[in-house]
Amino acid sequence: MEIKKDLNVTDNQLNELEMHSVINILSVISSQLHLIQFETDHPDLISPLIDQTLKLADAAREKDQSIFNEETITAFQKEILGVIGKLDELQSELNDGSSVSEFHSIFNDIFKVFDDRLEEIFHRWNHPNRWESFLIHDFKKEFQKFFYTLEKNSRGRYRIIYNIAEQEEKDYLVQFEINSDYKDTIHLPLLLKDIIRDLVSNARKYTLPGGNINIGITQKDEMFKFVVQDSGYGIPEEEISKIIEFGYRASNVKDKVRTMGGGFGLTKAYHITQKFGGHFWIDSKLDEGTKITIEIPIPKQILENEIHV
Repeated sequence: MEIKKDLNVTDNQLNELEMHSVINILSVISSQLHLIQFETDHPDLISPLIDQTLKLADAAREKDQSIFNEETITAFQKEILGVIGKLDELQSELNDGSSVSEFHSIFNDIFKVFDDRLEEIFHRWNHPNRWESFLIHDFKKEFQKFFYTLEKNSRGRYRIIYNIAEQEEKDYLVQFEINSDYKDTIHLPLLLKDIIRDLVSNARKYTLPGGNINIGITQKDEMFKFVVQDSGYGIPEEEISKIIEFGYRASNVKDKVRTMGGGFGLTKAYHITQKFGGHFWIDSKLDEGTKITIEIPIPKQILENEIHV
């Protein structure tokens, strides 16, 4: 079903959509800090870090660069690792039996992803609609790092693998293919790259371990096309056209799947697709899965600078 609908979103909601990726990471950081706080005998060490996380998230929503900037975020990351180190000396094993040192590794992985997102965010603020070039090999490698972080943050609940011969009961099987008519390069706005991450993350979130996630990108015939298909919960037919509304979550998952997001990943994807003159499809069957397709025309100036092969 092609979605054709006017979105009624406020300026504040648009800011929330644009900053969705870093706000999500701050939510992950907050969640990990709350886990530690709940299981430690020294919760007062963690409380100021949680407050700082909330302050940074508010500054991100408001695009307040006096607070949300590289210097402040670097200091924030160092403070978290410093507190984790201090806590490790006071209580190396938390009350649930997990080790504090384990969280040091988790935060380091989160910060690597956070730094990549921040670089993109600050670049987008300076060049909001510019299309960027990516080598296909590097693009796929970056997404494998993204999958690794998802897996690491699951703390053993599942694995993400790429070979069906290796898939076990709780493994997600991911197939990811990219083709381009233009050498070994694809072009897309950074906002669209952000959307791809969001939709792939959603596919994982709404598919039980052991399921399949297929991702495809093509750049040909003057069109950029992205497809993600999962074997997850699916969307009730009567709700497919509603699912892009800000904050809306399908009735079959809203009480079943725990999420730290605000329920606007699809809103963002649809809004940005419209912004770049594209088309957006959602095909879904309840208890079978969902397929999302995005097509966006490639600007002529991009095509003129490429050699067709």
